Amino acid sequence: MEFVKTVAVRPPSYEEHIAVEGQSYTIQCDTTVIANVRWYFTSSVTGLNWTTLYDEERIWKEFQPRFSLNTSVPGIYSLDISNVQLNDAGNYTCIDDVGPGHTHTHNLIVQCKWRLC
Repeated sequence: MEFVKTVAVRPPSYEEHIAVEGQSYTIQCDTTVIANVRWYFTSSVTGLNWTTLYDEERIWKEFQPRFSLNTSVPGIYSLDISNVQLNDAGNYTCIDDVGPGHTHTHNLIVQCKWRLC
């Protein structure tokens, strides 16, 4: 008897978020299975393009300690950002590498705390 794993395929998606400078913000990536999930960052401020933010079960050093990953809920890979900075504005792309994969992009807009910038 052969067992086949069924995985729901989700189409690529896009969301916009607004965070306030100095506050904390969480971006969620939901997947159909627990798998090798990667996060990439493309800055709308500094020009960084598709920089690896999270891969191989670790946040890359240039994003520590303000960025962390919360996997306490199965299938949800929450990216927690503490003390949001203006340079954090840009696209955060979550990719689930299982099967055909799933890509979800979050555009984070950062508003100035005091509206003076």
